[in-house]
Amino acid sequence: MKRYFLATLFLCAGVVSGCKEKSATAPDLGFIKVNPQTVEILIPFEDFVDDVQVFGGYGSAADLGHGVVSLDYNGLTTRSLVHVADYPTSVEVPGTDGVVRADTDLSFVGGRVVFVFDTLVGSVLFPVDVELFDVTEEWHVPTVTWEMAVDTAGDQRAWSQPGGGPSTLLGAATFDAFSAQRRDDEEGLLDTVSIAIDSVAVARLGDPSSAMTGFLLAAAEPGLLLNVVGMKLVLTTVPSTRPDTIVEVQVPSEDLIFIFPSPPAPGGWLRVGGTPSWRSVLTMSIPQNVPGTPEICGAVGCQVDLTEATLNLAELILTTRETEFGFQPQDTMGIDIRQVLNPELLPKSPLGGQLVPSLEVLPPVYFSSQAGTTVLFGVTELVADVLLAADQTGTIPVTAISLFSVIEPQIVGFASFEGGGGTGAPALRLLYTFANPVGLP
Repeated sequence: MKRYFLATLFLCAGVVSGCKEKSATAPDLGFIKVNPQTVEILIPFEDFVDDVQVFGGYGSAADLGHGVVSLDYNGLTTRSLVHVADYPTSVEVPGTDGVVRADTDLSFVGGRVVFVFDTLVGSVLFPVDVELFDVTEEWHVPTVTWEMAVDTAGDQRAWSQPGGGPSTLLGAATFDAFSAQRRDDEEGLLDTVSIAIDSVAVARLGDPSSAMTGFLLAAAEPGLLLNVVGMKLVLTTVPSTRPDTIVEVQVPSEDLIFIFPSPPAPGGWLRVGGTPSWRSVLTMSIPQNVPGTPEICGAVGCQVDLTEATLNLAELILTTRETEFGFQPQDTMGIDIRQVLNPELLPKSPLGGQLVPSLEVLPPVYFSSQAGTTVLFGVTELVADVLLAADQTGTIPVTAISLFSVIEPQIVGFASFEGGGGTGAPALRLLYTFANPVGLP
């Protein structure tokens, strides 16, 4: 049964100053009386949505360019993985005569891994214990996840143990951004921590035939989170030309990424954003005929053909939903909505141009403490094109729209909206003007 909310807004057909005035000298020319009326209608979910699809996997955590470490931080556990560049094959060493010479016979006797943290984001007010492990299985940067080490079209390999595979503890340290300030008030915040590793680990990492493929950094205590923005390996070597001298050589990181247990796919609701990012697609058949108001139809009621009306505004109404614990957004989210140009190519269909006049930027509280908030997305241009096509062909075309994060990916958390079949289901709001009363058949 179709259920519509109808409201009529009366518009004056003349200029504002003359709404109730008649000219004493103007003759009655017998013109057709125009009595435009503007009507608002809310079309419920079941009367315009044919299908809802939610797709994941857009982008990768590698696109963010940083790592994250946490242990049960608001329900979220993350670990950072890093690849290291090839070891240097020579080092410049000053001789006893003061002449600098290249030494290619290097012997690495140890090293330390230096991590750089963001002091503006995360649990920087407290000391945080972190632990360094080896990674002994190959992993593919663009596709690695908590569950999969490699996930390409031709190669799917799960970790033998979720979360980075079996690993050995190499070292640990405590990151304390305020440790220097505690000693001297004039000191700034520290942003690094150094973890020493022994010569065995150094040799394994530098040997292409060994199983070690990188490092894994993890938080050692629950409830805390750090963003890792950089890493380097500092090797300690004894030059063959100067066995009494110790030289440090820096090796940069090549890849820095984080992994976390993937959330389950949504069961009947919409999801947008996250890392990798999610998109929600609504396939719609907008009704051509809708119930008219008594002011338009009279007492007997009638159907209004929207192709004969002037569409003033069309808005998709969504209601926010509380996102799963651990994945609630920690920052604002910009959400865009665009037409799906080739639905048969989903999830990789190209999208059309921007539909909304301005992007919707939603605060994180909409998906936690203020869940249930109504959000409006303008789709006037899209609905107008659909009605124009219906007027020209006599058939309402099926169209699909995609909701997605403006930046994919942007943050770990994602936005959630109610789906069909319950309170807060998506609805379509139309505001249209009809020039004259609809004639009875």
